[in-house]
Amino acid sequence: MARSGIKHDALSHQVQTQIEIATIITHCTFCGSHPEYYECWANQIRIMDWLDDRHIEMVAEGRPHWIPSMNDFERVARDCGDDLVKRI
Repeated sequence: MARSGIKHDALSHQVQTQIEIATIITHCTFCGSHPEYYECWANQIRIMDWLDDRHIEMVAEGRPHWIPSMNDFERVARDCGDDLVKRI
């Protein structure tokens, strides 16, 4: 019984790693496709905070393996537009 728990934890860690990598790839694609978005630490923190909140909503809805899409990054840029640092 302890073995299945260990295997489940490892699988969970593997799935979480895949989700994080997919999120980073989508974020990089978003940044390359939207030159008006200023990529700085403050904006990345704000966007990742929004994604964390959205992930909590997805888990509550029963979708624990949610991976942000390009539409999600466009939505966060729209939703957080007033809070994002602008290029000077």
